[in-house]
Amino acid sequence: MSPLPADDLSGLPPAHIVTAGCDPLRDECHAYANALRTSGVPVDERDFPGMFHGFFGFPELLDYARRAHANVAEVIVSTVRDRKNDG
Repeated sequence: MSPLPADDLSGLPPAHIVTAGCDPLRDECHAYANALRTSGVPVDERDFPGMFHGFFGFPELLDYARRAHANVAEVIVSTVRDRKNDG
């Protein structure tokens, strides 16, 4: 199911989108990122031009996968920074 046909994406949280240049879903991911931006949703988009669909699962073999993992970790840390931990 694709969120692209939705009329309003404005209530969604900020997004971090990772794309690979040789991924058949890449254009849809860029379109989704643009739709989010148009709706006022903050989007951080990272593209890895020479990579294939699923490259993210090979950090032990691919430097680009390690970079993508580091980017995602940075986003998670920035999202939870300054939140109260009451447990």
